This record gives sequence, structure tokens and C-alpha cells, in this order.
Amino acid sequence: MQDLAIVLRSQPFRERDRLVTLLTEHHGKISGIANGAIHSKRFGGTLDLFACSHFRCKETQSELVRIEEANLRNDFLKIRTQLESVSAAGYFADLCLRLTEERHPAREVFLLLAHYLHLLESHIATYEIVRSFEIKLLERLGWAPVLDECVGCEAPFFGEELSPEDSFVSLTLEKGGFLCHNCSPAESRKMPLAALLWIIQARETLIQHTPRLNFPLEPMQEAATALQHFLRWHCPGLGNYSFRSHTMLEQFLAEARAAAKLMADSKIMADAKIAADSKLAAGAPAPSPQPHLGPSQYDRAPEP
Repeated sequence: MQDLAIVLRSQPFRERDRLVTLLTEHHGKISGIANGAIHSKRFGGTLDLFACSHFRCKETQSELVRIEEANLRNDFLKIRTQLESVSAAGYFADLCLRLTEERHPAREVFLLLAHYLHLLESHIATYEIVRSFEIKLLERLGWAPVLDECVGCEAPFFGEELSPEDSFVSLTLEKGGFLCHNCSPAESRKMPLAALLWIIQARETLIQHTPRLNFPLEPMQEAATALQHFLRWHCPGLGNYSFRSHTMLEQFLAEARAAAKLMADSKIMADAKIAADSKLAAGAPAPSPQPHLGPSQYDRAPEP
């Protein structure tokens, strides 16, 4: 068997070998043994996490194949220079590992992962990139939630103006979507309708354009929670397992968003100061100093 594949997991096996799980382009997810890989340079970096290579494998009497040869196509080493990006890549790989079936063709998932690894080589991971991968992965697997109408009464979510107290939905995993304000149980956890809009935009935006997205933080965090529920719903048996790097990734993204906001605010203040200094340098009159108001003057407005 020969195929192009991305390494989803690679770990030592016995003393000299490596146990590797691959997401192949045409044969789905397969696991195999690379004999002597730990103490040999024969495989180079082809067995490293995220590496994309052309593999030649041989079937054995067990479910594991024997990896005989691998030719590296892309090691995606640039991803490892940014904490956000390497955490995102690890999270994406783990999602593909947990949500795909052994030996079940998943070419759309393989291409999705390959495109996002390429994207992370040139763009630092953001909330928007991560959310778009999650919803697109659910879509490729056939598990995308219904986002445009209530799964209870089929009423459209968008198209009519709702009052603020009615602009919410509630999650229903069993029905694969969301319930409108009329169908939502009183005790259900509510999320703003705006969160669905951002999930839809993340789903519809082309992969190469996702770095341009800029979602408001609060509805995006609600969207992240909803997508996590759907991902875990389709991953039974994990118990309290957390997807690889997910908690760390969310922390990195929150810190990056806070730092970007601080930088933007500082730039606005700096630009305002430069503009004021330019006016003064051009001869514009300086603002008149405000008269000092003593304690007895606090109770009356200043005269015009």
C-alpha cells in the first residue's frame, strides 16, 4: 500500500520501533510500526508529528501495517515557531485522530487538515481559525449542526427582528442543532443568537480567507463552547479526556487577543498624540487652560 499521509501520532514502541498513526489521503486512518526507527536515520523527520510524507506500507497479520519507506513532502517546521500555531496544529491533529475511523476513507478530512497546516505556516493561529476548522471538520464528517433554523419547530432563526430577550437559542445535541426561544426549555443554557451567525460565517469563509475574520469575543466564546459540545458528542467513551493542547490553546489565544487589543489601544493613543503635536507645530492655538474651581464653586456650573 502506498499513499500520501499526515502523522497524527507518533510514539516509541518496544526498544527500537515507533508506533505511528497516519491520516492517509485514500485509505483513511491507519496505524503501523516503523521498525528500528528510534535508533535509525532511515526515516528522517517523516515520522514527526504533522509531517506529510509519501508512505509505502505492507499489510501484516495484525491490524498494524509495517511502514517500510517514507519520503518527506512537508515537515511543517515553521508551525513550531509559534506557541499558538503549534498548539492549534496539535489540537487539529488530535481531533482528526479521535473523530475518524480506522481504515475508513476520509479524503475530505485529510485535505482539510493539510490546508490548515499550510495556513498555520504563514499565519499565527487565532480564535477565528480554530473555530473555522472545528465547524468545517464537523461538516466534512457529516455531523454539522443545523444553524439556520430551529430543530424543534423549524422556524428560521434569521429574517425577522427579535427583542433582546428573545434573541437567544439553546443547544440540543440529540437533535443536532439549536432550539429557538419558543422551544427552549426553561432550565436550558441559553446562548446569544449572534454566536450562530459567527459559526455560519466561519463555515462559509474560504480557508485562505479565515485570517481576515475578526469576531467579537463574547459570542465567539459561546460558539466555541457549543462546537466543543458537538465534537465531544461524536467522540463517545472519552470520559473526561481533553483534546490534545485544547486548554493550552484557548489560553494562548485569549492572551494573544488581549495583547492585540492593548496594542491597538496604545496605537490609537499614540496617533492622537501625534495629531495633537502636529497641530501645535503648525501654529494651531493651544487649548486654553481651564480655570481652577475652588470648593465653593463646585455647586454651580461654570459661566459660559
